[in-house]
Amino acid sequence: MAATINTNIASINAQRNLSLSGQSLNTTMQRLSSGLRVNSAKDDAAGLAIAERMNTQVKGLTVASRNANDGISLAQTAEGALGKIGDMLQRQRELAVQASNATNSESDRKALQAEVSQLAAEIDRVAKQTNFNGQKILDGSFAGAVFQVGANSGDNVTLGALADTRASNLSAINYNMATVDPINVSEADGITNYDKPVPNPDDYATQQTEYDDAVVALKQAQAANPLDQGAVDNAKNEVNAKKTALEAKISELTPKLTIQGIADPISLEAIPAASTGTERIGQVVEAINKKTADTGVTAYLTRNEDGSFKMELMSSRMGPDGVTAATVTLEGFSAKSTGIADADPTFSEPVLEKKIGIDSIDVTTQAGAWIALKKIDSAIDQINGARATLGAMQTRFENAVNNIDIQVENLSAARGRIVDADFAVETANLSRTQILQQAGTAMVAQANQIPQNVLQLLQG
Repeated sequence: MAATINTNIASINAQRNLSLSGQSLNTTMQRLSSGLRVNSAKDDAAGLAIAERMNTQVKGLTVASRNANDGISLAQTAEGALGKIGDMLQRQRELAVQASNATNSESDRKALQAEVSQLAAEIDRVAKQTNFNGQKILDGSFAGAVFQVGANSGDNVTLGALADTRASNLSAINYNMATVDPINVSEADGITNYDKPVPNPDDYATQQTEYDDAVVALKQAQAANPLDQGAVDNAKNEVNAKKTALEAKISELTPKLTIQGIADPISLEAIPAASTGTERIGQVVEAINKKTADTGVTAYLTRNEDGSFKMELMSSRMGPDGVTAATVTLEGFSAKSTGIADADPTFSEPVLEKKIGIDSIDVTTQAGAWIALKKIDSAIDQINGARATLGAMQTRFENAVNNIDIQVENLSAARGRIVDADFAVETANLSRTQILQQAGTAMVAQANQIPQNVLQLLQG
């Protein structure tokens, strides 16, 4: 080794190593003080890029979790309101069942209708005023709602629409209502010599007497004014024949019900003889309703103020094309056998209703109560379906939150493995670099003393 004083290689080397150990010490102290292995891109460029992408996902998922929890809160708010609407519908149904009973007077039905109307108004108010964060959610306007439940675009859950629970739109039913109004009692066939209209069904009983009166009148006429015996006998025979025919037909009535979508008419039970027209009309209604399970048709009879009757046939039977049957015809319902003016009536063109709403419910008649029950049942089904949808959405949101939490946990762990400092390693590095710093400082001092040896040569 040459003895030089201008270039102290040992000192330079010691200084370089001291600088390296100093940098290592700085890095170790930075990691220990921050807890991060990667404090800047120079520490690990690729690792930093990966870690930042993971950090983006973690932050996005954290917000998405809050979004999903907001969705749960919205669903709970809507479901709670729907629960109260369901309670009110159940009460309306109780009232409709009560109104369906024949024992109710007109004032009773008005009282029932008053409560039904108030409940419908409250249902409408709840539907229109229920909101979440300022948005109405039960009036049909909250449609196509998209909930962001992920960190990336497209990570969403869509709620097509919440039920429109306004009273005017709640319930969706199809039904037919066919009516003969009024039904008047008239003379039976064969009474042509006695043109006496019968304004009240109770007068039906007089028709039998009129045949007997006809025979007596002919006998009296013959006694007072001698006539050709053959002509008188013929007249008597004709009257008696018509009397016999009437008696037979009165006691043998088997009406049939024809409904669209059913190939053959449905025979009702044979109706026995009746003492009054009112009784006969009641028997016809009873015969129709005994077959309700087979026909889907229910008959209601209402007596009008003028003594006539209104018969209403209600049907919700669906035809083969999915449309409610639209024709109801009652056969065998003739003046010959019933004393009722309308022979074999086809009931008035049925009213086909759909989605009328519960705001129009009218339980002041039995037919109206029948419609009310159908509408309320449909509304209850609609509410239950909406609650089920919301319950399913809550479950979905809860599962989304759980999944997000797992993703956040795993991504955070992965990111931590990249950027977090290992304190065991770093403390070991700290001890090593501190020793190297002390040794390096000492070696620089020793190296700087080497040129002093040249002076001994000069003093030699």
